[in-house]
Amino acid sequence: MRAKPSPRMALLIAALWALPAAAARPVSPAGPPPALPEGAFAAAIVREGRAQLEARLLVHPDDLRAGAGAIRVGALFDLAPGWHLYWRNPGESGLAPELRWRLDGAAVGPVAWPAPSRFREGGGEIETFGYSGRVLLASRAETLADVAGPRVARLEAEVLACLRECIPARFALERALVPSGDPASDARERRLFEATAAALPAAPAEAGVELLPVWSPPQVGAGDAFELSLGVVACAGGDACAGADLPAFYPDPPPGLELGVAGVEPHPARSGAWIVRLAGRVGEPAPQGPVRGVLELVDAEGGLRHVEVEVAVPAAGTAPAGAGLLAALGLALLGGVLLNLMPCVLPVLALKVFALTELAGQSRREARLHGLAYTLGVSASMAALAVLVVALRAAGASVGWGFQFQEPLFVAAISALLVVFACNLFGLFEIGSVGALAGLGAGASGWRRSFFEGLLAVALATPCTAPFLGTAVGFAFASSAAVVAAVFAAIGVGLAAPFALASLWPGLARFLPRSGPWMGRLRAGLGFALLAAVVWLVWVFSRGAAAAPVPALLAFLLLVAFASWLYGMLQARGTRWLRQGAALAALGLALAAPGLVRVEAGSAAPGALPDGWRPFAPAAVASELARGRPAFVAFTADWCITCKVNERLVLADPRVGAAFASGDFALLRADWTRRDEGIRRELARFGRAGVPLYLIYRPASPERPELLPELLTVDLVLEALRVSVPRA
Repeated sequence: MRAKPSPRMALLIAALWALPAAAARPVSPAGPPPALPEGAFAAAIVREGRAQLEARLLVHPDDLRAGAGAIRVGALFDLAPGWHLYWRNPGESGLAPELRWRLDGAAVGPVAWPAPSRFREGGGEIETFGYSGRVLLASRAETLADVAGPRVARLEAEVLACLRECIPARFALERALVPSGDPASDARERRLFEATAAALPAAPAEAGVELLPVWSPPQVGAGDAFELSLGVVACAGGDACAGADLPAFYPDPPPGLELGVAGVEPHPARSGAWIVRLAGRVGEPAPQGPVRGVLELVDAEGGLRHVEVEVAVPAAGTAPAGAGLLAALGLALLGGVLLNLMPCVLPVLALKVFALTELAGQSRREARLHGLAYTLGVSASMAALAVLVVALRAAGASVGWGFQFQEPLFVAAISALLVVFACNLFGLFEIGSVGALAGLGAGASGWRRSFFEGLLAVALATPCTAPFLGTAVGFAFASSAAVVAAVFAAIGVGLAAPFALASLWPGLARFLPRSGPWMGRLRAGLGFALLAAVVWLVWVFSRGAAAAPVPALLAFLLLVAFASWLYGMLQARGTRWLRQGAALAALGLALAAPGLVRVEAGSAAPGALPDGWRPFAPAAVASELARGRPAFVAFTADWCITCKVNERLVLADPRVGAAFASGDFALLRADWTRRDEGIRRELARFGRAGVPLYLIYRPASPERPELLPELLTVDLVLEALRVSVPRA
């Protein structure tokens, strides 16, 4: 993205380097211009006895005859072949035409700019936007007061016309606003206005286009650089989209906002859709206007559609850039602490309760070793997850919080890991040394198990989004690799903090029960808690692929349990080389898992929706709002336990159902169980990287939906819906 030159420098560059594009399109039809009264026509830049630029002041003849309160006026410019003038945003060089209207007893509105063409100047190094051939720059004049005698329209126009050199031209035109009396001239003038109206960019809804903007970062302030990924859905797919060319985008940012096109590419997941990637920087002070531009779409038959784009800059302000990072780190730390209370982490939390009872009978050094090992396990796992996110993003993939649970093989691997931990709790074996995968007997310390429990805590925590965590993770996923690492590290510190602090607090031992035979029974009971988590993961596995071989997964898990038992037998009785061989065999079994549990590519059939709910789509929300109907949108996934708790205990509550019915809410469900780029982008639009997310759209403010917390209660939802429902 190049910085735009100053007007004086732009004029100098254009004068030295201007070369017209070979494929510029005239905006208005060819043919003789209308006959005009004296004073409404002028010529400039005469070469070899011929004017290279002509200007005419036009008035729509129908408005003159009808005596309408609004009058359409315009400046018509005719350029000789090869010459061009500029659009409202001239691009990297040039100057936009300046029109100053004076109309007796009336106020003239802004210019309605037709869609421009693209020019390459300066040997192809400079990109500009403008018009060649013939162009009518029209405006609408609203009558303000009565005027004695005929009204007169006056126009002062300054333009820059370019061939191999650029020459400024100035015109002073005027005409009385009276009918011409020449039907042929009136017809030509009318056709010019009609052709110009047809060349104006349309609003997205009128053009049948859906725009899906995603900001990175999700909020920008004065001085911030940003990227705007503009999803363009032009049709639903099929033959109408086959062969359509990539769209072109003509940026038109407000003053103080730099904006350029970084690339255009087909949408990776939707036919008839594209991604326009924009890059820019917010000025200081931040501009008040939106990101604007014109989108040019070319269909399979070569037809053009032009769409006016306006995207509001999200939360542009003057806060320093570091303030957002500090806030995100604080939210990440607090969210990590609260993540310990989420249903996803309950199996590991149960293990840590057992570990706390063990700490009561151990030395302070041993207790601290447990806390440190658990913290290192959590930190290592979060670091690995951050590296994976950054690597996938660098490879062009789009990911979100909990994305790994959309991969059935990952779910199978976590299921196997939980089976191994359950077998350990049942006493079938003791977790061996990380380095040698052996050497642990009954008297070995348990800090290694604390390390692996830290790894497991992160693996099970990622399907959940705790309070404050969604905003922090959304900020991280839309930021640089360093920010991703910092936010993930803060989440890890928060997740590990409760157990780490408990291991460092000597007085805690006084409140814990003494060790005894009951601890063996508790340990076995916690093993069954882990197996319950495995049952849930098997169900998630069955929902994640077109053909998920659940029997093969169950057989694989049985084999893992058998290998754990066999390893325990060898651990207690075998020699060191035999134990190491068993450990390597177990490792080989894990590596062979993808071949043993084959998953066909594709997505499983969508699950049945609850009564009254429909699949989410941005167009469905827009349609309901256009009918004056509010909408409630739930972003969820089968692997998100927090989502399921909210659905079962809150959204399925009869009082909430009555509120939905009373308020005539459209209920839309965005299922992110499997990869869906549209849902991921919609989450990113609200600064989130994972589910759950709950939105309430209202017709009065469709662009500002209300966001609900990740954890719902019946009273909270009823209050948000603002519908009076009798309490049970």
